[in-house]
Amino acid sequence: MHDNPAPCAFCYVGGRSTVAMIPARTQCPDGWTTEYAGYLVSDIAHVASRHRSSYVCWDEAPEVAAGETSQDQAVIYLVEVLCGSLPCSLYPNGKELTCIVCTK
Repeated sequence: MHDNPAPCAFCYVGGRSTVAMIPARTQCPDGWTTEYAGYLVSDIAHVASRHRSSYVCWDEAPEVAAGETSQDQAVIYLVEVLCGSLPCSLYPNGKELTCIVCTK
């Protein structure tokens, strides 16, 4: 994925009115349907400022947008665990944070 644009997708699921993105999980709660799982990511518009914008769940097997070239826009980074802000026994320091998108 390095220096390649990532395609975006919008998913419509008929008959389900609620969508939840749950960080640090790999399974949906009982009664919910899994749409996809992956890793929590965020962009950093200006690397020097380290200011993150919104967080999204990026599919665990992302695709590269075919035929596109880098536009050097915002850069996507995996969100890593900082031991202490989350329980260290469950979330080892420096590991990527998982996520799941569920519907109901």
